[in-house]
Amino acid sequence: MAAVTSSHIMSSKSSTTQTSTSSHHEHAQGSCPVTGQTHEFCPAQTGDVRSPCPALNALANHGYLPRDGKNIGVMDLVRGLKSGYNLSTVLACLLSFGSVLLLGQYRSISLSDLARHNLIEHNASLAHKDDTNGAEYAPTRVDKRLLAALCAEGGKVLPNRMTLEDAARIRIKREIECGELDAVHAEIARGEIAIAIGVLGGKDAATNGVNMSALHEWMRHERLPAGWKPDHTQGLYQTYKMTKYVRDHMRQVKAQQLSQTPEKSHL
Repeated sequence: MAAVTSSHIMSSKSSTTQTSTSSHHEHAQGSCPVTGQTHEFCPAQTGDVRSPCPALNALANHGYLPRDGKNIGVMDLVRGLKSGYNLSTVLACLLSFGSVLLLGQYRSISLSDLARHNLIEHNASLAHKDDTNGAEYAPTRVDKRLLAALCAEGGKVLPNRMTLEDAARIRIKREIECGELDAVHAEIARGEIAIAIGVLGGKDAATNGVNMSALHEWMRHERLPAGWKPDHTQGLYQTYKMTKYVRDHMRQVKAQQLSQTPEKSHL
């Protein structure tokens, strides 16, 4: 774990150095005066809003969505997901239209709207603290302790890789810590990590997972990993199969844990 953590820290420092901007500035009307019309990384500036979802935040930080995170239409979401992550049209539409329906906002949304607790956002996130104070909006900042715990769970199946098996184990641990999720949010939670592994890990991600440093960089800095480009179209059926694998493996691990629990003595 020490070696993995060290590499993540070095990667994070390198990323911060490479992506620093000359000065603070405004993203007026969603555009960036520093990066222009390119998809170079620029972090959120004062007045910008972000969500609990690193995937959408990264799209905003790279200009695939409005850089201020505001006034985003459903077709903006569709185009951003397709352009930034090469999701299929069907999957991009399902995620985008499903999001606005769950939020009940049909004209436009801001990324901060996605933080409204227990609509799309849910407890037992892999990298965000739970909404435990009864607030309407959950935390959007990545929690370093939770991210470290996530990365520590990787590499158990393949060195320096986060596989679907690893993802199943960390989901179980988070739901033990925070309480089980209802059926809808449990499926959302499994789908989130399955899509992340599927997109960032490449066409063989279902078997080989995703590089740990790439996953860490994406989640910690909400930026696309250096040198990364999508090498396949992430489709609905592929995502369904990966999500189902995580669900089935969670059930298998839970059953094994239950069978290994000593029975209480009745004496």
